[in-house]
Amino acid sequence: MRMRALVLLIFALGVNCASAPGGAGTQGPVAKPQDPGSTVPPDPDCAVRNMTLAEASLIEWSPSGEQYLTSKKDRSGIYQIYVGGRAGGEPACISCAERPNGPSIKRHKMQPHWHPSGEWIILAAEREKYNKPLLATRGMIEGWLQSGIWVNMYATTPDGRVWHQLSDFGGKQRGDGFTGVAMTPDGKQGVWAQIVDGNFFTNRFGLWELILADFREDARGVPSFTNLRNITPKGARWVEPGTFSPDGRSLAINADVGMSNAEGQDQYILDISNGRLLNLTNSPDVWDEHGVFSPDGEKIFFMSSLPFRGERLSHTTLFLKTEFMLMDKDGRRLQQVTHFNTPGYPESNKPGQRSVAAVGVWRQDGRSISTLNLSKFPEYEGWTITFSGPCGNRSPG
Repeated sequence: MRMRALVLLIFALGVNCASAPGGAGTQGPVAKPQDPGSTVPPDPDCAVRNMTLAEASLIEWSPSGEQYLTSKKDRSGIYQIYVGGRAGGEPACISCAERPNGPSIKRHKMQPHWHPSGEWIILAAEREKYNKPLLATRGMIEGWLQSGIWVNMYATTPDGRVWHQLSDFGGKQRGDGFTGVAMTPDGKQGVWAQIVDGNFFTNRFGLWELILADFREDARGVPSFTNLRNITPKGARWVEPGTFSPDGRSLAINADVGMSNAEGQDQYILDISNGRLLNLTNSPDVWDEHGVFSPDGEKIFFMSSLPFRGERLSHTTLFLKTEFMLMDKDGRRLQQVTHFNTPGYPESNKPGQRSVAAVGVWRQDGRSISTLNLSKFPEYEGWTITFSGPCGNRSPG
C-alpha cells in the first residue's frame, strides 16, 4: 500500500491494461452506522505519546516478533526486500541475488507482507515484459509499479533462498497487476485487488476486481493460490484490501461503491463469508483510504482528508491533504492521530508545504505503528507513532 489511488491518477497518461468485462461479485446489504459519536469518551490508551522520524520505508514485524521486513531502494535505485531482526544491525537484502523461479535483481520488488505462518513472505515484483507507454519516464514507471500495475505475485522464504511465482498477470491470468495480499489470520485464504481495465478516462482509478483465493502448499511444500473467486462489492470500480480482523471474515477495504467520483472513496468492512458491506465513514466528499485493523480487531487505522473537509479541494488528487485517523471497528470514537499539516506539532511540515499521510502497519503489541507520509512528491517520510498504552491489542492474555 503506497498511496495507490493517488499515484494511479497522477501517472494516468495512457496505461495499457487489458480491458475485459468485470464479474458481478457478491453483495450483501449495505449497513450504515451512525456518525462517529463525539459523546463517546476518548480512549486514553490511544493518545499519542510520541512520534519519531524513521527511515522512509514501512517496517512489518513477523508473527513471532523476531524478524521484520521492509522494501527500500538499493544502490542502483531498485526496490528490494530486506529482513532484519530484534538484535539490531543492518537488515539483509533477500532479493539482491538471482534465484531459481525468482524475479530478476534488476526488477523492483514491493508490497511485502508476512504470511501468518511466518514461513513465507508474499510480495509484488515487476514483470519482465510489459508494454510501457511512450515517453514514460523512470519515475512514472516506478509510480505505476507502486500502484500495483505490471507486477506479479511471488512467495519467498525469509532468507530469500526459495522463490515461487504465484500469479501470471499479463499472461494466462486475468488482470495486469494487483494490490494486497491480505491474508486471513489462519493463513488459509488471501484477498487481493487486480486491475482489469486501465482506461482512466472511463474510471478515475481504473477498473479493479477483488479476488478471494485459497492458499495451499502441495506435498513438496510449493505454495499456490487456488479456487479464485470474484467478491467485488456491487457498484465498486475502485477497490483495495487492507487487512483482516482476527475473526477471519471481516476485511477492511476502501472502495467507491455507488460513487461517481472515486476520490470520495469510503472505508468499509466486507464480510467475505456473506458479502455484507458496512460503510464506516459515509463521506463522499472526503478521501478515506488504507484502513488496517488493529491486532485485536477493535480499532481501524486509516488516512483521511476529513480534518480538511472545509477546504473544497482537499479530497481531490491534485490538492489532496490528509492525516492519519483512528476509529473503533463500528466507525465510532473517531480520532485524529497526526497533524502533518498543522504548525506547532513535531511532525508538521514546513509552512506552506502540503502533506499526505499515506499508510501504516501496526506492531503486534498494538502500542505503535510504522507509517509513511508523502511530504514532497515523490519522496516519503517514515514516522513511528507510539501510543500511551496498548491501543490496538487489549485482548485477554
